[in-house]
Amino acid sequence: MDWIGKIFRFVFKSFITTTLIIFVVIAGATCALLAFQNMFGVSDTVVPPVIGYEIKIAQEKLYDAGLKIYISGEEFDERISQNRIITQDPASGAKVKKNREVYVVVSNGSKVITLTIPDLKNKELEEATALIEEFGLILGRITYTNHFSVPENVVIAQTPEPGNTKINSKEVNLLVSKGPY
Repeated sequence: MDWIGKIFRFVFKSFITTTLIIFVVIAGATCALLAFQNMFGVSDTVVPPVIGYEIKIAQEKLYDAGLKIYISGEEFDERISQNRIITQDPASGAKVKKNREVYVVVSNGSKVITLTIPDLKNKELEEATALIEEFGLILGRITYTNHFSVPENVVIAQTPEPGNTKINSKEVNLLVSKGPY
């Protein structure tokens, strides 16, 4: 009869172990279901376009679509004014789950700097180039044209104009004479 007791204990231990394993699996599945509840049963929405909009208006548009805004960075932009959206991810028109974040980059506006621009008119091209470097500027485009009274390789005009000016680039463009026709 001792062997019957051993069999009974073996079957009982196997039953308890199997029950415990089943309980752990069911508990894990339930926890996973609760943890990933947002992935199941959350409806889709279409991402609205927010590029070019002010932050508050973009935030309202995204909120109305069931989305959140996340400002992922700020950049200077010549074309888009300050506090407006430059880029968005995901792009407008994309289908996403509600409550998702839309990453945006906000414009700091145009990068305006105040510079002193030297007067380069009637200077030899070589001297004008040296002055541009001396003032910490960058030589931009050089355009050549014939001129009846200005000698060859002499600056006829420049942009930007000489003096103190607020601009968004250190580039100076020159119009240089090729001499008379």
